Amino acid sequence: MYCFRLLRRDPMRALGYASLKPSLKKIVESADGHPHEVGLVAALRSGEVLGSQTVLKSDHCPGCQNVSLPERVEGAPNFREVPAFPVYGVANPTIDGIRSVIRRIGSSKGGRPVFWHNMREEPVIYINGKPFVLREIERPYKNMLEYSGIDRERVERMEARLKEDILREAERYDGAIMVIHETDDGQIFDAWEHVNSDSLQTPLEVFKCLEDDGFPIKYARVPITDGKAPKSSDFDTLAANIASASKDTAFIFNCQMGRGRTTTGAVIACLVKLRISYGRPIKVLLDEVKHEQPDGSSSSGEESESNATRLTSSTVEVRTRNEQGYAFGIDDILLLWKITRLFDNGVECREALDAIIDRCSALQNIRQAVLQYRKVFNQQHVEPRVRRVALNRGAEYLERYFRLIAFSAYLGSEAFDGFCGQGECMMTFKSWLHQRPEVQAMKWSIRLRPGRFFNVPEELRAPHESQHGDAVMEAIVKARNGSVLGKGSILKMYFFPGQITSSRIQIHGAPHVFKVNGYPVYSMATPTIIGAKEMLAYLGAKSNARVAGQKVVITDLREEAVVYIHGTPFVLRELNKPVDTLKHVGITGPVVENMEARLKEDILSEVRQSGGRMLLHREEYCPSSNQSSVVGYWENIFPDDVKTPAEVYAALKDEGYNIAYRRIPLTREREALASDVDEIQNCRDESSACYLYVSHTGFGGVAYTMAIICCRLDAEVNFGTSSVTQTMVNGDPYSTPEESLPSWTSEEEARRMGDYRDILSLTRVLMHGPKSKADVDIIIERCAGAGHIRDDILHYSKELEEVPDDDDEHRAYLMDMGIKALRRYFFLVTFRSYLYCKSPAETKFTSWMDARPELGHLCNNLRIDK
Repeated sequence: MYCFRLLRRDPMRALGYASLKPSLKKIVESADGHPHEVGLVAALRSGEVLGSQTVLKSDHCPGCQNVSLPERVEGAPNFREVPAFPVYGVANPTIDGIRSVIRRIGSSKGGRPVFWHNMREEPVIYINGKPFVLREIERPYKNMLEYSGIDRERVERMEARLKEDILREAERYDGAIMVIHETDDGQIFDAWEHVNSDSLQTPLEVFKCLEDDGFPIKYARVPITDGKAPKSSDFDTLAANIASASKDTAFIFNCQMGRGRTTTGAVIACLVKLRISYGRPIKVLLDEVKHEQPDGSSSSGEESESNATRLTSSTVEVRTRNEQGYAFGIDDILLLWKITRLFDNGVECREALDAIIDRCSALQNIRQAVLQYRKVFNQQHVEPRVRRVALNRGAEYLERYFRLIAFSAYLGSEAFDGFCGQGECMMTFKSWLHQRPEVQAMKWSIRLRPGRFFNVPEELRAPHESQHGDAVMEAIVKARNGSVLGKGSILKMYFFPGQITSSRIQIHGAPHVFKVNGYPVYSMATPTIIGAKEMLAYLGAKSNARVAGQKVVITDLREEAVVYIHGTPFVLRELNKPVDTLKHVGITGPVVENMEARLKEDILSEVRQSGGRMLLHREEYCPSSNQSSVVGYWENIFPDDVKTPAEVYAALKDEGYNIAYRRIPLTREREALASDVDEIQNCRDESSACYLYVSHTGFGGVAYTMAIICCRLDAEVNFGTSSVTQTMVNGDPYSTPEESLPSWTSEEEARRMGDYRDILSLTRVLMHGPKSKADVDIIIERCAGAGHIRDDILHYSKELEEVPDDDDEHRAYLMDMGIKALRRYFFLVTFRSYLYCKSPAETKFTSWMDARPELGHLCNNLRIDK
């Protein structure tokens, strides 16, 4: 175990034993026959937990007490109370410190109940009433990484075995065990502690003894990794504990220093108490709360103070004094803007969360920690290692804040009603999140590419003139407070300069219409209502008194909120980033339609307040400067002028257009799933004449969905043979017959034809694999007018080869997008094989995939950089 731990660490950065030995200046004399050096004692250890090269370090280090706190409790560093809540935080206390805390909060034997939550995941043991923690001898100041993600049962079993290891070792040394302490200047020295079975206790035993003594105390261990966000199951554990306790219960949280994990636990407890007290949505505290200034400099840092943390604080102070130009605030992080407006009650719940975070910020403000690390990351003069550490830690705090926003929205929904006696619904936070893949996609985007949330956009690096007209317009935008159309958001006309237009099918109001040759499959960019009508008329969907129109199945693939005003589509954007798409990657159809309905309500509310008019925006091109700009303008609006896409197509159906409309959000940024294939092929309608796919520009991800339905239609027309291939042999102006394709020898040509190692492995695994790939390649060529999947893969693959080694952010982006493109190709080839093997009516593609785990393994390990 030791060799494995040593090999996986960077020995140049580790605190090796060689560097530790000079600090052993206060070695206490031991009894005759006892080793005099901690290194020798550690080398001889052979316990299950207290093994070779491990030491027991005092858990109370000098300087752990924060001097800014107004109150001190002996033996319980960093004790504090959250104002107006029965919630308290503390560092890991001594046993006497625990008793002092209980007395301080007004509890006693038979008195006020206490629910103590220990957030440590590191094994801890109490020796003579004082806490000690397990460490590696070469890293005595650092938590042991082996315990990251450990659960309660395992850590408590380890502590029990640690106690047994100590008692066995103490027998060897006449009832003593060697431990180490830390001096005020950070030096390590060792000492012998006399122990017996009575003086040695695990944390669980300590609290069991207090309970046996008559104290009304309940104890829970909720291990959370230092510096990380709690898992969804951790949120559920804490919420259930708090909701199940009596009204007068005091909640105490502790971790090592009483800082990060303790603060997070306190925030969660206060949120749940607010929900129980006020119902939903959770409400902002009535008294005045303090919010940070943009890029504020309040406390951040990890549980244990490190050199990097101290550097972060000092660097931020210098930057605060010197920084000029735009002040970057927490709401400038687009991800937070998006998740806040994703939920019905997102704005109110986040306001309540921010008020609670400020209440709990005596040692750490979670929002400000994000901004502090962003500052350090954006300082080019700081050495790369420090910037990298700042980026990683900032991303962890961003994810923590992101999860808290989602948790507050969960508490503000009916899902939590049953847990606090306010209804029948009892859905856990974990289950609630599982039903919202768009939230999970946002969370993973933090881990995948954290730099994009921390880089300051170029347009914000210096003051500039507003492109939006005048200060009045800008003030109106910044004063918006809708649940979707909130502060800093605008409604921008969907059409923009340079948008792709069709060269073959000209439809007024639909910028880019494309038909797949040989199939009744079409795509178009987001149209006006008139454009949609003209397109449907072109497809023969309009019914009249004599004949019914041909049925058209319309599938809307957009992941962003859209609304129609006066028949023209508008999309939600940010004032500071008016041309950046606000897609909610992974969002489901019902959720995005709910957002659009709320966006409509926000618009109508603003129209009512402004006397019947609305500030809108459009993108205009200036030939003299060869640049586009977004400008604001006023529009008079009546309630009937505003419609969601679902309402638009429902009205068209009422007007006699023979259509079926579905919203299946699916873009190139979204991870391809087998379930998407089933959703697309389930749109197949025996009575339909053609299929129409609507996306933002009519180009890109839409080609994937068109290829899926083409595969399905082809299999139905001539099941068991490739009608596509036969058609191609007869002549197709858009593709080249397979037999006429030139042979290739270069790697680039092979990649252009999709012969990636993983795809070739797939064709060997699949029944009819090579034939399936050949059929799919022809369909891809036919759909190329709406986007070319193989070309996408090649583009990202070649770009990845050119990216500089030190540009981790861009490399991660290219890798992500390239693998997503490769997954789409993977699923198309697999789907084609499925159609050869099974009648589409027999089983779902998802079930067929699940029955073949080898395909799942291949899919989850796709690479483009090989």
